[in-house]
Amino acid sequence: MVKKLIDTPTIKRLSCDEFEAAESPVDTGYFGISSARVIFKKACLNTQNQNDLINFTQDFEFITLINKANDPFNNRWLGEKTKAFLTDINIQLSKKVTVTEKSDEYLLMVSDRFPRDERIIQIAKTSFGFSRFLNDPYLPLEKARGIYADITKNAFGKAGRFFVVYNTGDIVSGFLLFSINPPASSSTIELIAIDTSQKGRGIGRALIKSMERYVKEKGVITIHVGTQLDNIAALKFYTLNGFSYFEQNSVYHYWPLRD
Repeated sequence: MVKKLIDTPTIKRLSCDEFEAAESPVDTGYFGISSARVIFKKACLNTQNQNDLINFTQDFEFITLINKANDPFNNRWLGEKTKAFLTDINIQLSKKVTVTEKSDEYLLMVSDRFPRDERIIQIAKTSFGFSRFLNDPYLPLEKARGIYADITKNAFGKAGRFFVVYNTGDIVSGFLLFSINPPASSSTIELIAIDTSQKGRGIGRALIKSMERYVKEKGVITIHVGTQLDNIAALKFYTLNGFSYFEQNSVYHYWPLRD
């Protein structure tokens, strides 16, 4: 397919069979630097497309490059043609929705358009020790540490952004943030976090089971989740809760002005 260059008044895009590239307003707004994202769908073998992609990236300060299925050609090409560096091996897992047990439903609530809750934000601030952003020495450390709290803040009050919240009295012990893709009959766990003082009580399992009961009623068949290869605890947790590996993606950060 012939590559298409698409310029709109708001977002620059570059599209072809091999990759999708676009300006990233979310990263630009959060980090305060012009940002873009590239998703490699398969090996980028076309020399003209390669050159056009390199030219596209020169308009930005910070680029996230996602190499789907960890394609070896793209890994080698990025190493030879750019100074992009690996920040994450993202492991994708999935499970079929199964509702075989009930947890403490009176402690759990599921809703989108969820009102802002500072207790949830505090858990998000202190729960995520693994991140591709923390692996990038060029990003401000405070911003890198705060990105998951920012994601959480931006999900409050939004249609289609669902929270499962585990309450014990006035204490929020943990939360799970997810979205639903009705055409694909699937749902994606975006974040899950437990208060450090409440770990080991089965709260994470209860959050997932409550989510499963909810999405099953919405016709969801499959749940997806991603985590870092080096987050062994998360991989073990998801495996114990019925998730199976199906794909890994290599994620690079690229700072063109530093070339």
